[in-house]
Amino acid sequence: MHLYKTMKSFLFDKDYFIDVWDKCIHVFGFIDIDVLEEQKISLVLEHFKIEILGQDFRVLKLTKKEILIEGNLDTIKVIR
Repeated sequence: MHLYKTMKSFLFDKDYFIDVWDKCIHVFGFIDIDVLEEQKISLVLEHFKIEILGQDFRVLKLTKKEILIEGNLDTIKVIR
């Protein structure tokens, strides 16, 4: 369990991070949601936006700074 706590502490010390695995996309540190659709999600972060494109997106968890999305990911774009 020590490794888990170390990784969690390391990640949450950052302004933001994006994890992608299997059929999930996890974003921590977003400020606002521009678009939330089944095929497109656009999130505003402090210095840029990310645009997530794919199919069958649905939000599994949502908090003030964190979102967990399930779906089939095609592309993630960083927009400055």
